[in-house]
Amino acid sequence: METFPSKNIAITWVEKGSLARNLFLSFGFAIVTALSAQIRIELPFTPVPVTAQTFVVILAGLILGSTFGSLSMLMYLFTGLAGLPFFSGSVAGLAILKSPTIGYIIGFFLAAQIIGRLSHNPVLGITLGTLTIYMTGVVGLMMILNISMVDAFSIGVIPFMIGDMIKAALAVLIAYQIR
Repeated sequence: METFPSKNIAITWVEKGSLARNLFLSFGFAIVTALSAQIRIELPFTPVPVTAQTFVVILAGLILGSTFGSLSMLMYLFTGLAGLPFFSGSVAGLAILKSPTIGYIIGFFLAAQIIGRLSHNPVLGITLGTLTIYMTGVVGLMMILNISMVDAFSIGVIPFMIGDMIKAALAVLIAYQIR
């Protein structure tokens, strides 16, 4: 069990349940992440679609905390790699490793960890978590598409910033309502 100097959203939620319940919730968030990946809007100037995944990643970190939030994102990744069509566009299996979105998916795990650790300060946690998703996404775009950092940033970060701020605000509101 995680401990922080002060109570926060994640601890309040996670302390209420057993290990089995928290693992079940983690897998539930993995499934919700997969469902949110199917809500996609293609943009003509980027290979990265707009999805609701970052919203779920933020919620997982805030509600489940760093351990179970990041575990939910690992469950999402490995269940998709195992062959279930969990990724955006119903992509499944090892094909995702060659996708321009692989960096973001790896960033989901790290972001949930950061957001959960800093859930006592949600603005800082979400900001650092989102920046982590952006950084890993840019690296993934650079590697898969063989483009410069500037080009990766312009197609992989800038188009998503406003939407991600809206999703972050909604996630905080929902997390506080669940609390």
